[in-house]
Amino acid sequence: MASKNETHKSDDAAHAPMKLGALEQNVGYHMRKSVLAAQSSFLRETGVKLMTGQYSVMEIIANNPGRTQSAIAWAAGLDRSSLVPILNQFEKNGTIKRDPVANDKRAYAVSLTEKGEEDLLELRGKVEEMEQVFIKGMGARSHKQLISLLNKFMETL
Repeated sequence: MASKNETHKSDDAAHAPMKLGALEQNVGYHMRKSVLAAQSSFLRETGVKLMTGQYSVMEIIANNPGRTQSAIAWAAGLDRSSLVPILNQFEKNGTIKRDPVANDKRAYAVSLTEKGEEDLLELRGKVEEMEQVFIKGMGARSHKQLISLLNKFMETL
């Protein structure tokens, strides 16, 4: 059986810098790690079992009440099959309501309920606190530039 010191040393070795080869210059690799770190931070800071993408869906609904599920999926960068389970859970939690669209029997207009608005208001405060940490760590100019670069990246795809 390994002593505490030996176990600690092996943990340190497991987290020592690694050679990444082609990944060093791979945007997708660095973006994926950043997304995972952001999601972990979001869960830790908000204390809510809600992924960043789900928060985004709530914001989109709040800012565009009555829009269809297809429009919300497009704005969130999701396909409809990924959005529907999120909306189902939101509806189950009493966060959203879906109303049939008059001229399209297959479409639903989505909006937040009063509970959803209250939940989102609380989340916004926590998300804003997180953004301030990012801004403090990166600087306001770099923060703004990163958002601009990410938008440009998405346009390139």
